[in-house]
Amino acid sequence: MANKQTVIGSMDPAQQKLFVSYFKSLSEKPSTTIRFFNRTEFYTVHGTDALFVAKQVFRTTSFVKEIGSGNETLESLNLNKSQFESLIRDLLLVKQYRVEVYTNKGNKGPTSWTLEYKGSPGNLAQFEELLFSNIEQIDGAAVLSVKYDSKNKVVGICLVDMVEHTFSLAEFTDDEHFTNLEGIIVQFGAKECIIPSDSSLEFENIKKVAERCGVLVTGRKKVDFSTDGLVQDLNRLIKFEKGQQQNANAIPQMNLTVATSSLGAAIKYLELLSDADSFGQFVMKTLEHDQFVHLDSAAMSALNITGNSAAPQSSSHTILALLDKCRTSHGHRLIGQWIKQPLKDLNLISERHDIVELLVNETVLRQALYEEHLIKIPDFQLLSKKLLKKRATLQDCYRIYQGIEKLPSLVNTLESYSEDGPHCTLKAVIIDPLKENLNDMDKFQEMICSTIDLTLVDNGEYLIKAEFDEDLKDLREKMELLENKMKKELNYVADDLSLEAGKSVKIDSNSQYGYFFRVTLKDEKVIRNNKKYIQLDANKAGVRFRSKKLNDLNDEYTEIRDSYTKHQQSVVSEVIAIAVGYSNTLHEISCLLAKLDVLCSMAVISASAPKPYIKPVMKPKGSGVLRLIQARHPCLEQLDSISYIPNDVDFNDESTFYVITGPNMGGKSTYIRSVGTVVLLAQIGCLVPCDEAEISIVDSILARVGANDSQIKGMSTFMVEMVETASILKSATKDSLIIIDELGRGTSTYEGCGIAVAITEYLAKEVKAFCLFATHFHELTRLSDEISTLKNIHVTAVPCETGLTLLYQVKPGACDQSFGIHVAVMARFPEHVVEEAKRKLSELEDYQSIITAENDVKKRKIIKEGEEKMKDILESCKQLPVDNLSQEELMAEIEKMRAKVMEEDNPYLNLLINKSVPVFV
Repeated sequence: MANKQTVIGSMDPAQQKLFVSYFKSLSEKPSTTIRFFNRTEFYTVHGTDALFVAKQVFRTTSFVKEIGSGNETLESLNLNKSQFESLIRDLLLVKQYRVEVYTNKGNKGPTSWTLEYKGSPGNLAQFEELLFSNIEQIDGAAVLSVKYDSKNKVVGICLVDMVEHTFSLAEFTDDEHFTNLEGIIVQFGAKECIIPSDSSLEFENIKKVAERCGVLVTGRKKVDFSTDGLVQDLNRLIKFEKGQQQNANAIPQMNLTVATSSLGAAIKYLELLSDADSFGQFVMKTLEHDQFVHLDSAAMSALNITGNSAAPQSSSHTILALLDKCRTSHGHRLIGQWIKQPLKDLNLISERHDIVELLVNETVLRQALYEEHLIKIPDFQLLSKKLLKKRATLQDCYRIYQGIEKLPSLVNTLESYSEDGPHCTLKAVIIDPLKENLNDMDKFQEMICSTIDLTLVDNGEYLIKAEFDEDLKDLREKMELLENKMKKELNYVADDLSLEAGKSVKIDSNSQYGYFFRVTLKDEKVIRNNKKYIQLDANKAGVRFRSKKLNDLNDEYTEIRDSYTKHQQSVVSEVIAIAVGYSNTLHEISCLLAKLDVLCSMAVISASAPKPYIKPVMKPKGSGVLRLIQARHPCLEQLDSISYIPNDVDFNDESTFYVITGPNMGGKSTYIRSVGTVVLLAQIGCLVPCDEAEISIVDSILARVGANDSQIKGMSTFMVEMVETASILKSATKDSLIIIDELGRGTSTYEGCGIAVAITEYLAKEVKAFCLFATHFHELTRLSDEISTLKNIHVTAVPCETGLTLLYQVKPGACDQSFGIHVAVMARFPEHVVEEAKRKLSELEDYQSIITAENDVKKRKIIKEGEEKMKDILESCKQLPVDNLSQEELMAEIEKMRAKVMEEDNPYLNLLINKSVPVFV
């Protein structure tokens, strides 16, 4: 419960009452939007937001207070600035919430609040400085706007990338499950999805798809999805190339009428026209989603590709965590993109394989890149964005200069390994474009050398050289004079303290204190209680202090330096204006270095694995080959105390479907996941954990693995299974890779088995895709007699008194038993329960042995005859004059029918009548 509080900040009870009324008059908001109120020195949240924030920040609601009086009360929570900033990062970057910040400018009263800032996972513009001032941006922010034309069954989308400044448009037809849309959301990592507020089934399904992918859904008015005035808006936002017609109507993507409606909604939602920094910055292009392998949310989860952003602990053993050993911020971003966008182009895949193989084989080159060069590269992408927005400082320009200075050494290192074969690929893909862009940066480097006083950089000062202006020169001379006086003061202080100047006592400076003296901790006693000196602070580097004279000199120096900084602003503005022209080149350099960083990271993992990865032989799509020798799961083999047992896969024209049986915990799921993971790694350009690998390019990796309820969305385990399986059946082609694990649970045994058989027959006979189906329905193994391309394999286990010894090896043929009771023994079931289970199993097996007496043909004949007799009996029952017979007479008639049935000696009917057990056929 909330506690009573009489005041909040400077509000008296009357003001509290007014604020409570104002707060309750605000429009309704989704629960995923948190409203903050900026009270200058701190922030407050109220109502349900206060309870939510209290649990997030303090893990308890005991800090929540209650303001107001009588019936007009409201929960309230105070946050200091540090808590506010930390929470904003968590809400926007991790939990995928929206935030609104209200401000009361001029303190005009408790009801005079205006919405000053708002942000969402896809729109971080107003919070960039807060979110990324002290850390480099890791993830991009993209908003996907979606409109569905129900008349023509066309989906029109626009993806707005606020980091790359792109509008990416596409139109496509889709099924009722919006399978293609889900693949696009996964591939391009949208943080937020905008859809029209609509009650139609199609838009409800789009919302479900987006939420299934973990994307925040925002509803907008239908009128926002229009193209009225769009051309004029784009003319202000688009960055037209030289010689290009300065009219958005001439851009080819404007012919995508449904997609452009989505674009109009995105521009309104992001309020791009109210931000002058956005003018002339965006490029419009077509979203080339067909060039990537289709992955849906089920496949992402089944293969554990990126984990769950809302639960970071679940992401420590993901494919992304395994591969991301990148040394640069833009490398981290790119690997996150690549892993969701496996390629279908054989040439591009081979290009990446060649470079990774080269880096694996050339240990010295790999280590030089990883340990020396890449780690020193700043985030050029972020710096280029600051240049574009004209928010860069002299320090940012110097960081660019410093980063570019390091690149010739990197290029020289690469060139020493760029001759033939893979070396030639490295030259064409990385070295030559990098050298060309570096040449374009020569003038930038010259400008920085000639404008920034590099001698002051080590002191944390970024100033224009004095030679540029007489006033600056005069101020510079005064600063140098003061610096000399401070050095003389150092000698005087050293003599006074009987220490050696420059060694035992030094003069230093930083942005916080300016100039100060420093002695080591062991010499601290010489200034302790000495009234001549002012101690500033102490840390492991030593004790900082000033004399009274240095204090005066520092104050004077700071004042002159501030005048210098103010006077140089016109020159700084000119330097920044010129530097903006290099932003595109800088962005290109960033992309090249990010690519090199990711390929180097893949090489590091490939070379350092318990058993080094190998380069797969890639075949064109449609080749019909998937052969993996001794394939391993890359994440599991990295775990401590794990000795991974590899297995083979051999799919070809004669074998495209594996039915995998065996005990629980025997390795079925790991086996099928390892196949999917190997194919994924191969098509993003990484080497693979196998002894040999021959892989035909697949167009999609489809999965139905796991059994999780989706209670929030009102979907049971079985319903989730059916939705995911329906998506597979709709989108699978002969070039797909399908992995299915334990399909058909959550309903009756017969129905589950029937569904599994039907799906197997459809995929094996009609689709003919590569498929691995792990199951406990042993009825599926009999399909190998009817379908020549279906093969039975099983994971091996040896029964023992204490349960099972699991061998984790995949062998040909079906498993001859389920081992369920053995697993129960391993789980330490009570002995009497295990014995009862064995008795029931024996009873059921006796029953089934009769039904399957000779062969399946005889069994079906027995069942058919029995069912015909049952129909006759039922007809006879209907003819009985029930109303005219007593209970004894009725039972006598039934007994006669029973005796007649028994005379027929049909095993099926006999067991139905005599045994009270279920019938399994």
